[in-house]
Amino acid sequence: MPPARRRAWHAVRTTVATAALVAAAVLLVMGLTSGSSTATLPDLDGRPVVVEETPDAEGAELRSTGGRFVVPAHGLDVPLVEMTVTGGTLNPPTFTDAFVLRDPDRVTPQGTRPLVVALHAVRAGRAPGNAFFEPGSSDPAVLVQPGAELVVDGVTYRVERTEVLDKAQAARSQDIWGALPDGGDRLVVITCLQRSDATGHAAENLVLHAVRA
Repeated sequence: MPPARRRAWHAVRTTVATAALVAAAVLLVMGLTSGSSTATLPDLDGRPVVVEETPDAEGAELRSTGGRFVVPAHGLDVPLVEMTVTGGTLNPPTFTDAFVLRDPDRVTPQGTRPLVVALHAVRAGRAPGNAFFEPGSSDPAVLVQPGAELVVDGVTYRVERTEVLDKAQAARSQDIWGALPDGGDRLVVITCLQRSDATGHAAENLVLHAVRA
């Protein structure tokens, strides 16, 4: 493997159930590959992220909201893009944007599902999700504190709590994917928690739970 590709950049891939999105999500990771078919995407600093699978941007029906995803306390301000789940997979196509999940059936008789925003995080690089945890650590601290503002297309939410879940736990979490009585006022932001001493796919998801301010 060429030396440049030993710099292990890894990013989030999110698998969700397409049937009303109630069965939940598992965050997988696009990993480094040594084959000749590798693709690269730039991170927020313009550095190449080597991935083994190029996201299907066309199938995701991407549409710019014209808004931004902003976390003032962490200096994050990136474009907000709406996308559709295709083939059961929410696989954001860039490492420079925030992606809000298109959910036409969000309101149900049982309640409303939270608004879900997915962000990539990369190892040894910088994507939007990297703003939320300590960089370059084998046991990274979560940097987002309760009360922090998250602004989604001009709407301000305040973080209530954060949690680190393994992928199976995230897949079952009703707080992420279930219909909730106050779900219309709730936001969930999901990224990978990247550990500096890990290889391959990230094993955990960092989840931010917020409520409309």
